[in-house]
Amino acid sequence: NKNKHSHMKNLPENYDSSEAEKRLQKAWLDTSVYRWENTLPREQTYVIDTPPPTVSGMLHMGHVFSYTQADFIARYQRMAGKTVFYPMGFDDNGLPTERLVEKTKKVRATDMSREDFIKLCESVGEESRAEFRELFQSLALSVDWQQEYHTVSASSRRISQMSFLDLAKKGEVYRKLQPMLWDPVDQTAIAQAEVEDKEFPSSFNDIAFAVEGSDEKLVIATTRPEMIPACVAIFYHPDDARYAHLKGKTAITPLFGIRVPILTDEAVEPEKGTGIMMCCTFGDEADIEKWRKHNLEIRLILNKYGKLTGIEGEHGEVLNNLKATVAREKILELLKASGDLLESKPIVHSVKCAERSGAPLEILPTYQWFVKVLDHKDALKAKAAKAEWHPPHMKVRMDQWIDGLSWDWCISRQRYFGVPFPVWYSKRAGEEGKILFADKSQLPVNPLVDLPAGYTRDEVEPEADVMDTWATSSVSPQLSSHAINAEFADDHARHEQLFPADLRPQAHEIIRTWAFYTLVKSHLHEDSLPWKNLMISGWCLAADKSKMSKSKGNTVTPTDLLATKGADVVRYWASTSKLGADTAFSEDVLKIGRKLVNKLWNATKFVATHLAHLKSTPATAAAEVESGIISEVLDRWILTRLNRAIEKATKEFEAYEYSDARVAVEDFFWNDFCDNYLELVKSRVYGNEVDEAARMSAVHTIYHCLDGILRLFAPFVPHVTDELFSYVFDDKHQAAGSIHARGTWPRAADYPRDETAEKAGKDCLVLLEAVRKQKSERNISIKFPIEEVAISVQESYDLEDILKATFGDLKGASNAANIHLGVMQGNEPSRTVTATSEDGRFNLSVLFAAQSEVA
Repeated sequence: NKNKHSHMKNLPENYDSSEAEKRLQKAWLDTSVYRWENTLPREQTYVIDTPPPTVSGMLHMGHVFSYTQADFIARYQRMAGKTVFYPMGFDDNGLPTERLVEKTKKVRATDMSREDFIKLCESVGEESRAEFRELFQSLALSVDWQQEYHTVSASSRRISQMSFLDLAKKGEVYRKLQPMLWDPVDQTAIAQAEVEDKEFPSSFNDIAFAVEGSDEKLVIATTRPEMIPACVAIFYHPDDARYAHLKGKTAITPLFGIRVPILTDEAVEPEKGTGIMMCCTFGDEADIEKWRKHNLEIRLILNKYGKLTGIEGEHGEVLNNLKATVAREKILELLKASGDLLESKPIVHSVKCAERSGAPLEILPTYQWFVKVLDHKDALKAKAAKAEWHPPHMKVRMDQWIDGLSWDWCISRQRYFGVPFPVWYSKRAGEEGKILFADKSQLPVNPLVDLPAGYTRDEVEPEADVMDTWATSSVSPQLSSHAINAEFADDHARHEQLFPADLRPQAHEIIRTWAFYTLVKSHLHEDSLPWKNLMISGWCLAADKSKMSKSKGNTVTPTDLLATKGADVVRYWASTSKLGADTAFSEDVLKIGRKLVNKLWNATKFVATHLAHLKSTPATAAAEVESGIISEVLDRWILTRLNRAIEKATKEFEAYEYSDARVAVEDFFWNDFCDNYLELVKSRVYGNEVDEAARMSAVHTIYHCLDGILRLFAPFVPHVTDELFSYVFDDKHQAAGSIHARGTWPRAADYPRDETAEKAGKDCLVLLEAVRKQKSERNISIKFPIEEVAISVQESYDLEDILKATFGDLKGASNAANIHLGVMQGNEPSRTVTATSEDGRFNLSVLFAAQSEVA
């Protein structure tokens, strides 16, 4: 239902966000407005390495928070002229999915065939991906869904196995039997990055050990008395004079009578406990270090379920098959009975636990696959320093993590649903145990089903372990580019176009995992950075600034929130958080977002009623100022303010400071445009006491301002801006397809800067505010009529003539019959007030209309 002019359609009276958002989301998908244009050169392409969410997790506000913030950048880069490669991945393999399946389907992986369990995992993974896909689409993420991937697909398995083979060829992976952090609940080894510390109550126990050949007793303080049967040595510091006489002697453990050597080690802290410690295989990482350094024997008493096993003698009957925590209390009872427990103090201490299951970890010697990282710590820190970090201080977290590494990266897991290692072990005579690697042509390979070339089933033992899910997520850039390096490239042209990526957006808590592991893989495969920029988001907290959790009952469901508030309002809330900062969920901010959406609609309705006077689509604002169509001082002032807003927003977006960009846009919209400019020119726009040229100068100006405003807000509130754009700028919308199309970001140069008009406009606002203040102090309406305003300047003022040119608009905004520079001409002291502007440069005499005349 168009009006007589081709550039505009009639705007509905009200905005139905729920209807419009669903309709627009479908239209954007149908028209592929966000599709990556792979024909453009690399310099015109912007590549995002999007976080693949773990589909086993619940949809939560953190997803809304961080993914929306990345989308602000994607939309800006697209509007700024780049074709944006913006994929969505789903991390659906590995232990997290297995745990979800076991929980939701009420099954155990060990109670069914491996094949049936994997099929169940695949089914649940697809259901979860569908839920996430729906959330992200309802949030209006400008993802190119044709580039979707998931980490257990055939393509991802192939790339992950390529990665493994490439690193094996380079000697950067190895398999070794060594003590590993073991999760007794999930029954798998885990990597250093998957550990979290938790506080638990315990006891600090002084226990007496005998010294062979003497009556002396050694007192050892420990929190893990259950490890006494695994003791292999006693250590003290070589400079500790208290124990120097024990060098070379042998201690005897209480209860179990095990003879162990007494040795020295510089790592022992003389001030800690009694200054003498036992080394057990294995109680903690310090035990591992001393076991290796001193070439000690292994005495294992814990099985993979975290239970004591293999203890001989009378105590074995009591202790075997007890979980470690239960055995601890039982051994303390036995020590107390034997008189060897001298003191026991209750404490609360930090215990290393599995991040996923929450279970306290044990240390067991197992065969695992490792990627070498300790050899590359300096090189990895140098690589991290070459990337641009936003905000910059987040790089410190990467440096601290690399500095603190003490283990190579364990990538093998004793589970079922994951990427198989492309490996077999030979059973042929003469090459028993030889590692057989798959050929690239076989990938993706399943060694449980497939065979290495030239071998029969009886001649090989397949590797049953699968890769940790991070081993696949760490090649997310290559999952999109479909290559590891030139030798392993399917389509090297695509790889060159998409690698390295321009942006890695992610949350701060996975710097040590996803960011680090991706850096490792890129360094080892191609001696390259995987991305040029990292954009680190914070957490979404509950309203009381605590972490959201179901147990606290303070979670907010994003699907419900989007349904009730609308995506634009929720996105607005996400934009108010500074990059990298944790932000509390706020109903008040959502209300501000709703107010903005309504204000955009109502301001556009006002502007649209006057744009019907346009006879054709205007040229750029710069061209119209040059031609004289836009001629008035305040029109040139507001265009200058818009120029500065575009410049500021562009600068902040280029620095990934989306929040500061939004502040600049909002400041222009609310303050400059709505509160001031529209109030100042409203009378002129309506044609009150002005010639047609002055009126059309304002009409053309509000056209350009609204066009710029909608484009500037588009990355933040994409639905209402595209809806309004399609009505008011129908011709432009049809030509581009959407306000979100490539190349639609406003150019500051199209809005001319007139610094003289800017100064005069600023002074006009000072005068308007002074008049408004006088009305407010007298508790009268802003529309109350004024007969005369006389203005004098405190000091020399070189803008008098251009300031006078604003008085016509100032009269309309203040409802004044006459405004002039000079002395008061009226003679009604009872109705005249004098005031000084807040900047002190102007004196005003204001003659208000008589109350009787107003009545």
